[in-house]
This record gives sequence, structure tokens and C-alpha cells, in this order.
Amino acid sequence: MDEIDLQPLRITGSWNVEWNLFYEADPTEETMHYLDASSLLHLTNYSLLRAINLDFRPENDVNGHFYLRVINLTEVVNPKTKKIDYDADWENLYFEFTSKNRIEIVKEIERLVREIPPFKG
Repeated sequence: MDEIDLQPLRITGSWNVEWNLFYEADPTEETMHYLDASSLLHLTNYSLLRAINLDFRPENDVNGHFYLRVINLTEVVNPKTKKIDYDADWENLYFEFTSKNRIEIVKEIERLVREIPPFKG
């Protein structure tokens, strides 16, 4: 079987790609090894205080689905070092979307990186 490429995505410049294991692979018995990471894609935008995360659930299940989430971030300043870090609120998501269709997920990611408003928590 030929090697599958990473999924091309149109991501605006303000987003950081923290990791990308999102391949041009639709779920089949032959491609499930491309969908077996706990997180396929994670993007952050610190000026918007948002993160986008993509999973495939359940892992290694050809009948699973892509699970896309937008997570709110909160700035946290370390009182000793004054370094800024970010806490992710996985319990109170801004947005969730599931689909078995990889192309629908691509379109939704590309829409989100263009249209998502800042978090004002």
C-alpha cells in the first residue's frame, strides 16, 4: 500500500499547529493505523484564546467517527517566573462536531480558523 499524505488544510497565519497526524485517510480496515492516535490534530490561537482538537473515536474502530472540538483557553501567569501559560477548559467547549466524513471535517476546520470569535472568559 502506498504511503498516504497529510491532509492539506488552509490554516490562517494566527493559528499554531501543535501537532498534525491528520492524513488523507478515510476509515477502512487498511487505513486504520492512520487514525489510531489519541489526537490527530491540535491547533492553538493564543490571541483568540482558542484551541481546535481533532480525534477519531473510538480509536482503531472502522465504524468510528471524527470528533472535532474547539476549546476555550485561559491565560495563567506563573507568580514566580511571570511566564504566561494557558489552561484548556475541556469541560465547557465552545463547539463540537462529529462526522464520519473526512471532507466534512476539513471544511469545518477551515471554516473555524477563519470565523471563530475570541474567547472572553
